[in-house]
Amino acid sequence: MMRHHFKHHVAVIAALAASVIGSSAHAAGRGGHVHQDAQISQLQQRLEEVSPRSEETQISDGALAKVISAANDVEISLAMIARKQARSREVKDFAREMIEAHTQGDSRLSALLRRLRIKAEPTRASAMIAGHSSILAAYLQKQPAEKFDQTYMAIQVRMHAHAVRMLDEQAIPRVKNRELKQEIQRIRDDAASHLKRAQAIQATLAKGRER
Repeated sequence: MMRHHFKHHVAVIAALAASVIGSSAHAAGRGGHVHQDAQISQLQQRLEEVSPRSEETQISDGALAKVISAANDVEISLAMIARKQARSREVKDFAREMIEAHTQGDSRLSALLRRLRIKAEPTRASAMIAGHSSILAAYLQKQPAEKFDQTYMAIQVRMHAHAVRMLDEQAIPRVKNRELKQEIQRIRDDAASHLKRAQAIQATLAKGRER
């Protein structure tokens, strides 16, 4: 399998989340989302313009850490919205767990970077993730109450699935510092656990809608 450029994989994560938004809005059949769908499609196209054929570059440990930190920020911001707007107790509990887990994870990562004297380095990749966060948050806040839980969990499933794949294929193999690699492996395992829980909640919500 061809090895893609690291920044391309991060862009694909964001683009896939954008596709979740676009498909959810289309399924809702709400005219007010037409303009938003067009904006999301344009964002997805721009993100996908990061060429997978670009030459492989060396990614520093600090740059990798910044990408993970940016992803933590996205999870926390979305979970804060879900904690307020979700209807299901299970979804609210999941959102609370995401806030706690990603806040603790980010604090743990920051403390390790300070001890190792590794400076988190902002990159185009981390900036794209941060920018995409506001789009996801704005869309999520506008969801009608009856669709909010399903939309939030669909985003969570997609994002955690791609986070696990990115960490496995791109981040962990490139980390140079042994202790940082161990921490990122722990982050990967946490993400896999969150994915399983998100999938279980999504299945429960789907069954509830069928009744």
